[in-house]
Amino acid sequence: MLSLDVTLIFKLAALAIIITIFYTFLKQAGRDEYAYMTVLAGLAIALLWVIPLILELFEAVRAVFQLY
Repeated sequence: MLSLDVTLIFKLAALAIIITIFYTFLKQAGRDEYAYMTVLAGLAIALLWVIPLILELFEAVRAVFQLY
């Protein structure tokens, strides 16, 4: 069964807010390279949180349609 928790949504929203703040500060300071690296790091963290849920979803679909 899928275990989508509301805390994951809040964690992703908080991560997005933090990354946006860092990106804005770094961009205005003229550190464009660091700003883009910050965005990439945030994307990597978000993917690490979301990919297990996507795999769990595929397993549930496979179980429903009995595709073993």
